[in-house]
Amino acid sequence: MSNYEQTAALLKGLMGKLMSSDNAERSQAEQALNSEWRDVQPQTLLGSLAFLVRRDGEAQARAFAAVLLRRIAFQDVKAGDSKEDDRSVWSVVPAAVHQAVKGELLGALKDETDRGARHKLCDTIAEIAGGEGDDDWPALLAALYACAQDGNAQLRESAYRVFSACPHLLAEQSADAVSGAFGAAFQDGEAGVRLAALQAAVAHVLAAPDKQRAALAAMMPAMLGVLEPLLSAGDEDGLTAALAALVEAAEAAPKLFRAVLGSVVAFATAIGKNDALEAATRQTALELLATLAEAAPGMCRKHAAFCTEMVPVCLQLMSSVADDEAWYAADTLDEADSDESHVFGEQTLDRLANALGGKQLLPVAFNYIPQMLAASEWNQRHAALMAVSSIGEGCYKIMRNELGKILQMVVPFLADPHARVRYAACNCIGQMSTDFAPKLQAEHHELVLAGLLPVMAQAGVPRVQTHAAAAMVNFAEEATKQVLEPYLDALLERLLAMLDGPRRYVQEQAITTIATIADNAQAKFGKYYGTIMPLLLNVLAQATDQDHRLLRGKAMECATFIALAVGKDVFAPDIPRLVELLTLAQQAVADADDPQASYLQAAWARLCRLMGADFVPLLPVVMPPLLAAAKQQPDFAVLEAGEDAEASYAAEDGWEFASIGGQQIGIRTTLLEEKCEAVELIGTYARDLGAGYVAYAAETLDTLVPLFRFYFHEGVRVAAAAAVPHVLAAVKLAGDGAALRQAWAPICDRYVGVLAAEDDDAFAVQLFGSFADAVLAVGAASMGGGQLEALAAACVAQMTKYHRRMKDREAARAAEELDEDDEEQLAEAELLEGLAVDEVARALHAVFQTHGAAFAPAFASLLPVARTYLHERDAAARQWAICVFDDLVEFTGPASAPHAAAFLEPLAQALRDMAAPDLRQAAAYGVGVMAQHGGDAYADFVAGVALPALLALIARPDARAQDNVFATENAVSAVAKVLRFHAARLPDARAVLQAWFRALPVANDEDEVPPVYEYLAQVLREQPDALVPPGDAAALAHVVKAVAAPLAAFDLAPELAQALLALMQKSMQALDAPAQAALWAEIPREQLQALQAKGLL
Repeated sequence: MSNYEQTAALLKGLMGKLMSSDNAERSQAEQALNSEWRDVQPQTLLGSLAFLVRRDGEAQARAFAAVLLRRIAFQDVKAGDSKEDDRSVWSVVPAAVHQAVKGELLGALKDETDRGARHKLCDTIAEIAGGEGDDDWPALLAALYACAQDGNAQLRESAYRVFSACPHLLAEQSADAVSGAFGAAFQDGEAGVRLAALQAAVAHVLAAPDKQRAALAAMMPAMLGVLEPLLSAGDEDGLTAALAALVEAAEAAPKLFRAVLGSVVAFATAIGKNDALEAATRQTALELLATLAEAAPGMCRKHAAFCTEMVPVCLQLMSSVADDEAWYAADTLDEADSDESHVFGEQTLDRLANALGGKQLLPVAFNYIPQMLAASEWNQRHAALMAVSSIGEGCYKIMRNELGKILQMVVPFLADPHARVRYAACNCIGQMSTDFAPKLQAEHHELVLAGLLPVMAQAGVPRVQTHAAAAMVNFAEEATKQVLEPYLDALLERLLAMLDGPRRYVQEQAITTIATIADNAQAKFGKYYGTIMPLLLNVLAQATDQDHRLLRGKAMECATFIALAVGKDVFAPDIPRLVELLTLAQQAVADADDPQASYLQAAWARLCRLMGADFVPLLPVVMPPLLAAAKQQPDFAVLEAGEDAEASYAAEDGWEFASIGGQQIGIRTTLLEEKCEAVELIGTYARDLGAGYVAYAAETLDTLVPLFRFYFHEGVRVAAAAAVPHVLAAVKLAGDGAALRQAWAPICDRYVGVLAAEDDDAFAVQLFGSFADAVLAVGAASMGGGQLEALAAACVAQMTKYHRRMKDREAARAAEELDEDDEEQLAEAELLEGLAVDEVARALHAVFQTHGAAFAPAFASLLPVARTYLHERDAAARQWAICVFDDLVEFTGPASAPHAAAFLEPLAQALRDMAAPDLRQAAAYGVGVMAQHGGDAYADFVAGVALPALLALIARPDARAQDNVFATENAVSAVAKVLRFHAARLPDARAVLQAWFRALPVANDEDEVPPVYEYLAQVLREQPDALVPPGDAAALAHVVKAVAAPLAAFDLAPELAQALLALMQKSMQALDAPAQAALWAEIPREQLQALQAKGLL
């Protein structure tokens, strides 16, 4: 590459300016690099950089040239004068340049002597090898194998650094070949080689398919053998890096650790309890065990020593908390750093409890907790209380049965002489108030609040006082009004005193707690409104400096919660003032990190709920910043592996980094949370304001619909999908049908396009449901023929995918390949897929409901898939198939008959499947649909085959059991439809009618109430003696009870409700006084109370 010597010299001069500390000089150099080199002579640029990587005499220049080569090679550049899309620099240069660059890189790999430059070189080789699918570098693998066996340790280490970044290079190698390649390296005399080999082996494990991973388990003992020498040599950086690599392996392939779990537990816990080691080393060792517990809880539960070794180490870390004077003197309450050992111990114990459950962990924990609570050292008592709060969620099933005893043990420490212990007790009570709600509030409120209220008055230690008020938030959020009401005076007395406190964080917490109590008390809070609302408005008006921004935000929150609690009538006089103050606050928000912004958005939303249509004039103030927040794009940063991310991208500003391909990729997550919250609020405005929102509908839809593919944040996608139907409904309510149809057409295409390819089952659940709601909002004939076909194809694709997964699970179970952890994962997957299948069915139903028979031609493509599901052993699969057929019959009527043959016998079998109530429900509903809509084509099946099964179903002794009641009520409804539409075909219709009457009431499935009770009213009107012979008091009483149940349970359509009320009154009047009294005594009290509340009695 001597022809690059002159250009390399010129380029090196520019590189010097690129490394300048002068920002202006560096910026000019970057412009020159792009405009004079990259954009006009990319092949010269890449060739010159490669020349410098290998041949320059300065190690720093060689390293920087390698970094530049990697960066520039895959930057986008215009492809000459062509009309092609932007392509990378590497892809537009000639193949000869590729070969030349690769040759120089391999030469440098052999020759480089500087460690730092070599590492940069390896990263560049890996980038070129993996870039844009370029695998046309056969010389690389041979060169790496040669390096791995070279006598030079730097070459051996380099080989494995490249393998680590490019595991695909070994993808085609056999397990034996891979094991052989790594085996010697794990025992290499140089620690750097051993560590690089371990990292490469982990990368290979992560990249390997599941079936190939099992063959790699034989390498695990040798991989673990890398650890002990690092510990013995005192190389904590290397040991931490090795453990971090194993954490990645544990997360992705925990079963590989099964045979070596004992060794891993012993080594990692020994590291964790070794106070002489750095905190990062100890924490990474415990992170390995915590990851294994989460990834393979069944495997870890079976290892007897897992909890017995791990729990005391966590408690040891938790006891390392120091009594720092700064903790007492702090003016702000920053969250504890998760890197602190005691916080890490708490988090790890929490993770273990959630992963392994109370049966395994609780006995071990309570071997230590009581003696720690009795210890004279305050940090032991502190750790024990934090342990109780950490394990509550994971150990809920066992601890809830001993809740009273545990609280008796914890509450006295609210009066501990040491402030930090009182703080921990407040934390414990707060967490348990959440974990054990509502049992704790209902059964133990006297004990808890008798301990907590005095602490809220301890102004001498404001951090403890504040934490007691924070615990009160958790308690009040889950308490009933009846539980909290007797304590309101005492609570507000203490909280108002806290508002007068000198510390701002005490005031902030007092306001938050007042807001929660107001939300709980609702109208009962009116007693305190006149005292508290003026204080809050005064905060908003007076505390305008930057230091009080969070306080103002919390005052906004509290004022609007109180407004919702007391209602519009009480709050009305203060609405103009609060609106004025919120508007001024919004105009004053200038900084991106101003905490008032999110509080303002939520406060406006609560005011919208309160004011209803009166809020619409405020939308020009509220919507612009909200839409701007929803449109924010994520902030990214890409740093080299050795760069200090925290220096420029602080975690406290929301930055999170992950190491990918030798680089640090960062994203600012706080911005994503703000975006998600904005999208959620947009949905609430559209829902609450209806037609009043229409002025913002077009911009909102343009913002929301593209977010279906916003893969950076699942919450944003879900919120956007949930909001779109509300916006469409607002347009419809505004009465502009043309605008609605115009807006819907491209949105429908976007929905269907995403649905067809969506692999995230959780989002598929949301999006299919959102699509169903959107179709119903837009209304009849909203989709064209092509869109209907595309939707059917999307449903076919998803249902085919779910069927394939179902068969894969069946095969794995049949082969007995699954352990406890696998079964847990499969159960979770099955549950989520079941929800997705349900939403697919709902979407299809919505399209049929709005398009009728016009959907039938496209729908026909789903029938082969449905027939496949129809014959599966899985009841949920058969249920979906039957639901598909039910829709076909309901919306196409007799035209569905040609497709019926494959479905009728399985449907009849489903009616008799006592192990699957949901399946029976779908089948019973289908019989009703056939009776009502199928005509003569289905009459013989309905009357001759299905009806006997329905009668048997509703007559079962357990027909009204909780699991069976919906199937039973659908069967009752189906019998009513058979009687109504096919009575002439029944040999003894009167007997069927009486059996049906005895099976009433229908009071759980609201959808089946109208067909059942409309028919009941018809029969009693046209042939009353068929059900109620003259003087039959028992029959009259049954009419009353059968009618009272749905009237009490549901808000029925006025016409039906009046008809049923008339039936109930007429039947009651036909009874004498003693019979009436006896009947009222038989009707459940809650039904009578509901009827009275509705004014029906």
